[in-house]
This record gives sequence, structure tokens and C-alpha cells, in this order.
Amino acid sequence: MAKYDALAVALKQTQATSRTLTFDELDALVPGGLPPSARQYREWWANAVSADGQAASWLGAGWRVETVNLPVQVTFVKQSDAAAPDLEVNVIRRSVLLPALLQTLADAGRPLPRSEALQMMSERVTFTPYELGMAGKTGRTRWSNNTTWMTTSLAAIGWMDKTPQGWSITDAGQEALEQFRSGDSLLAEHNRLYALHVAEQKEGQEYAKPAYDVIRAALSLLGDGQWTSVTDMIEVSGVGASQVKAFVLATSPEGAHRLLLDGGRVDPDAVVGAGQGSQRSVLESEGLDFTADGRADETKHQRAEDLRGPLEELGALKPLPRRAWLVRGSNVNGHDLVPLWRDQSFVSLPATKLRPVEPGLDRAELKAIVAEDYASVSYNSRASKVDELHAFLSRMREGDLVGTVSQGNLYLGTVTGPATYAPTEDGRSNLRRAVTWASGEGVDYGDLPPSISSRLQVQYEVVELTAQIDALERLLGSPAEVASATEVEEVVLVEPTPELAARLNVDQTWLTECVDLLRDRPQLIFYGPPGTGKTYLALELAAHLAGDNVRLVQFHPSYSYEDFFEGYRPTREGAFALKPGPMRKVVDQARENPSTPYFLIIDEINRGNLAKIFGELYFLLEYRERNVDLLYADGGDDAGFSLPSNVFIIGTMNTADRSIALVDAAMRRRFAFLPLHPDEVPTKDVLRRWLDAEGLDHAVADLLDALNARIHDVDFKIGPSYFMRPAVHEPGGIERVWRTAILPLLEEHHYGDGTDVAKRYGLDAVRASLRPAQMLVDDDPRDGRGLGDDEVSSGGPAPDSP
Repeated sequence: MAKYDALAVALKQTQATSRTLTFDELDALVPGGLPPSARQYREWWANAVSADGQAASWLGAGWRVETVNLPVQVTFVKQSDAAAPDLEVNVIRRSVLLPALLQTLADAGRPLPRSEALQMMSERVTFTPYELGMAGKTGRTRWSNNTTWMTTSLAAIGWMDKTPQGWSITDAGQEALEQFRSGDSLLAEHNRLYALHVAEQKEGQEYAKPAYDVIRAALSLLGDGQWTSVTDMIEVSGVGASQVKAFVLATSPEGAHRLLLDGGRVDPDAVVGAGQGSQRSVLESEGLDFTADGRADETKHQRAEDLRGPLEELGALKPLPRRAWLVRGSNVNGHDLVPLWRDQSFVSLPATKLRPVEPGLDRAELKAIVAEDYASVSYNSRASKVDELHAFLSRMREGDLVGTVSQGNLYLGTVTGPATYAPTEDGRSNLRRAVTWASGEGVDYGDLPPSISSRLQVQYEVVELTAQIDALERLLGSPAEVASATEVEEVVLVEPTPELAARLNVDQTWLTECVDLLRDRPQLIFYGPPGTGKTYLALELAAHLAGDNVRLVQFHPSYSYEDFFEGYRPTREGAFALKPGPMRKVVDQARENPSTPYFLIIDEINRGNLAKIFGELYFLLEYRERNVDLLYADGGDDAGFSLPSNVFIIGTMNTADRSIALVDAAMRRRFAFLPLHPDEVPTKDVLRRWLDAEGLDHAVADLLDALNARIHDVDFKIGPSYFMRPAVHEPGGIERVWRTAILPLLEEHHYGDGTDVAKRYGLDAVRASLRPAQMLVDDDPRDGRGLGDDEVSSGGPAPDSP
């Protein structure tokens, strides 16, 4: 693949017999960087070392992978002279394909349909046997498959146009063809331009939001010996943890090395200049001290509240006219203080052990005082006490909005004075702030929108509600504004279209039912035997409803909560860091765009230990408006975690492996289940509709019906997807899929029961059961007949794994 041509060139220029490259060096040699799978999975490299894998470029250069130390480095060794010629053959010559494609389009002088362009190309090029081989299960040759892939990058750099009328060369493509006479130089220029395009897209689109400018400005404010955390960046910018990390890693902003993990721990993925050493060593050289257990000096910690003022002065943040806070008062040592607060116009904290202190105390000073005054309580309790006292004393300001809950109602008011110390006999309200409470009976808790009610469930004495301040301020306004604030904004799922139904070969009414189920309960499971297109339908339906906001994950017996949501993973430095999983990433993105749907597709959902994988999230699948404490939560943004209403989950279950029986009643209650069985709508009509669309005879559908009539177990009937590939309809294709896919499934089903699978389900036996008028399928290549049409293009779902 051309993606690795630069690496192949670097290896060719190496005189030694081996060369070790770090992953950073590999990324620098590969346009767009190595794929994420290459950093995580040895299986990727196992594929890469084969001539048929993704490493064709460096194998063709006469090198192979010797050892892989994930995720640190890879060692290549030079092949023997005898091995290199054979390997050279097994390379797709993109330096030949690229000029041939552009010259074909230039000579045509008009848009060419894909099939016509490839046919004309084939008359220009003498292909190697490897290039003429089939590309996996696509039904296409390797050269045509690679050419089709290449049109995406050619269109991106402006060398060609792809329209419904066909492919055509642009003026820029004509100029490149004339300027770069050799195929190698033309390909090198193509790779250079596409690498620039990828970088510009990443910088220009992904990180163009104002929130990322806030992170960039905040990091630039940090001086030598100072540090901040990911949670602080979340608080000032409003983006999720995974987005903060991704932005910093992708753009390397000034001061990025001063961004630490929560608690002052070093970040194994920190951005540190080349040759400068580790993140910790660089920070120590700037004067930052670390404790014996590896945490940065807390007194040098620049928190969100410390950065907000300077960011407002820079113009990176709009000044907050007010913040919003929840202070709990309905159960202070067993007493409801809210009526007293409202009657006497104040809000308070017990602070029974806190010495009199001055308002505005910074957090480090307050932490030292709390450590002494509350020495008898646990470490975790002292940490929570520091957070609530610092918010009440220093972060809360006159003019801020304050709320509290009592007897099922939310009461709101405005802070009108500084923090004062007023000892009381009962010790329940020692630390006070004057408040002007709004008149009335408050707002019924049940009428609050989820964005507010879920935050009110966070179990801390003082909780910041600034993110919800717009809705809270409307609750203080006119009746119309109150009604507007209590309205729930629903996520819109668009209706399925006739075009979607035609493309998926199913009824539009069935797709509408799927969408209605998702609106009612945002978790859905497709279940059925192999080959019924469960995963394909899930992905296509999700893409219709959510566009690019779709992520897929596959469960397996060893999959865990740490893989799925978040967990600690080893780092290069021998430590552990909290890493987000696919579910966490989807949730973080969904929180940024609450009116946009996001989908997580869980393939083979029943193969995992669901209770182990979902953990406390299991509860949220049914009660999305409620909060839970996450397993690895450390306060901050994760305090009281809830599952956004715009996150939808579609799972698939393969019933042939019997593991569906392991799905307990709790999971069944949380998901809607839709069957995809070959004898039921919509699956029973899929194959015939696809055959009609492709202009093929229905005889193969008659064969499938006859085969399924012989299979009495509904969970082992054969799905239509096995027959929805062009290669099946070429001479010999039916016999091949029957022998290599269908019979092995049925042999597994009947293992040990004495059934003669070949006699009962063999192709000849099934054919013989059809009426003579139906015997239209003959895949014997000797008579030149068959179902095949070389021009048939793939369009249907790929079969599920058995």
C-alpha cells in the first residue's frame, strides 16, 4: 500500500541488516500516522508480516518484521537475496496504477463510469499475477480494488472529480500528469499532498471549535514550575476528557507538557519535545517538585478557577456574569434547614470543626488547615471537605445563583454577601452567605429537565451548576420562561426513507418499527442465525440516523468493563493511566452535542459477560435520568455520572452459538429485541429483492428456501447474506460457498448426532428436491452456464460470523 511507501524507501536506504524504529519514527514515515490498531494489537502485526497483509510495501523492499515491542518499537530485518524477488511480485504497483488511471481519464475527455474506467485501464497495464488475484471477499481483483481506494485520495487533493456521471480528471490532475513524468515521482507528489490534506482536515475541522482555543490559551498561561490537570481543562473548556487528550496529542500546543493527569500524576502520553526526556524530568528541570508517590506539588497546581480570570482577560473566555451552585440543606445532621434559610435569607455549611478563616483563601492554604482541623476524619472525607469549603469560601461570589432542594421542590436565590463565620449552638450552620430567595413555592422536582435533575442527584454538599445556569435562570423568570425551562428537548431520529429500504432490501415499515423502538427505548438488539445481515443492518440504520456519529465494538468472553468504558492500562514508563474505552468516548462526544444522536453498535453482544462489562452502567440503561458513581471516578467531571439521552445502542446476537440463553432477564428488560430469521420478515424477502436489483435469476433463492426447509432448528437456518456476493454467481460459485460455508455450519450443528450432513444438506440433494421447472441453477463451468454476471457489483450485507 502506498501509505507505507515512505517506510519502504527508508528501509531500502538502510545498509545494515536490521533496523529498529520507535512508533514515533514510524508515525513520521507514514502519512497520517500508523492506524490505532497497530499501536495496540499484535494481531495487526501478525497480518502485516505476511506478503498478503498490509506490509506489502516493506516486504517488497526486501525487509520483514522481526520483533514487535508494543507500543514502543518495531525491529525490521533484511530478507535474503533469494527471498526478495518473490516478495517483490506480491506488491500492488500503485506507481503504475496512478498514472494509468489519470491518463485514461485524460484521454477519455468525459466522465467515465467506474466499470468503464477500469476496463480502459486494464487495456493499458500488464498486471502481475498477484495484482490479478482476488482482494479478499470483495469479488474484485486487487488492482481494481486498490484503484478504487485511490480515487478517494485523488478527489481529496483535487486531481479528479467523482460525480454520479462518473470519474473525470481535473485541471490540477492534468498539470500533475504533465509535470511528473515518472510513476514514482507522481505517486510521491500524490502522497505528499494527501498527507497535507489529512493534517489540514485534522487541524482545521476537528479542532476549530472555540473550546479548543480555550485549552490552548490556558496551557500557554502556565509558567515554569506550574501544572494543571485534564479535569481543569474540562471545566474551563466544556469538552470531554478524551477530547482534551486527543487535542493536545494532535496539536502539541505551547505548555502541553505541563498538563498532568488528575492528582498530579504524570501522563504517559504527554507531549514533550524530542530529546528533552520524560515529562517529569522536564517539569523538575523547571522547578516543579514531586512527592515520593509521584504526584506533583499541589501548591503549584493551577486549577480551573485560577485560570478563568486570566482567560477572561485574554478574551479566550467570556466573563461569567454569575455561576450557579447547589447547596444541600434538607438533611443537615437530621434536620431540614431550608425553611430556616428561606425565612432568614441565608445559606450555610456546618463547618463545625473549621477555625475562623478569611474568605478568598486559596485551595492549597485551605487544604493545610482542613488537614489539621479535620485530622480525625478519613482522607477521602477531608478531600471532599476541602472541595466544598473552597467552593463556598472562595469560588462562590456575590450575584451567583444558588439553589437547594427540600420536600420535592427546587428553590432558587441570589448570593448577596461574602462568607461569614457565625457559630451556632447546634453547629449546623456555622459558615454562612446572605441570599435573597425567590418568592413562591419553588419548582416541582418532577418538572425539571433531565440536565438539571440529573445534576441535582450528585451526592456532594456543594455542587457547581454553572453548566445548567441558562435553564436555571429561566426558572426565576416569568411563567412562560419557567415553562420553557422545564420543557425537555428531545433528540430527533429521522424517518427511514424509501431509498434506505431499497438499499437494504427490506420493507420501509420494518425500518420504521426499528426507529420507533429506539425512540421508546434507546437500546435495541437484532438476533438471529448467521448470514442474516444483523451487523450490516445495524450499521446502515445507525448511519442513516446519526451520520458519522457511529462507533462499533465487538464483545468476546474476555472483554471487560475496562475495555468497554474505562480502566487503567500500563504505560511506557511502567506506570498505569486511566484510558477511555469506546463507550466512554461516545458519551463524551454526545455530551458536547446534546441534540445530536450518537450510536454504539455492539456486535456479538451475548458473547461477553454483560454484568461484568457494563458494571454500574447496567443501571443507567434503564434509568438514564439517574446518576451513578463510576468505578474509577475521582470527583470532578465524573461526580454523579449519567448516560445522555442522545446515546443509542444497537446490539447483535448470533443465536447459532446458543449463548443467547445466557442473557438474563435484566438485560432483556433493558433492550428491545427484533428477530432476523430467514423464514420471517424482513429477512425472508431480502435475497429475492437483491437478485431483482442485480438482474439475477431467483433460482438461488429457491435453493436457499429448499435448504432451510430441511433445517428444523430455526437458529441454524441459513441467512441470505452468503449468496449476496458477486463471486457466488460466477461459474463454480454456488458449489464453493456450499462446500466452504454452508456445510461446515451444519456439520457443527449436527456434531455427534449421527446425521449424514452431506447426504441431507448437500447441494445435489437440495437441487433434487426442487421441481424440474425450478432447476435453473447450474454452476458447472464446463457448459458455460451459471448465475454469474461479471459486471455484478456488491451491494448487500456481508454474512455474520457463525
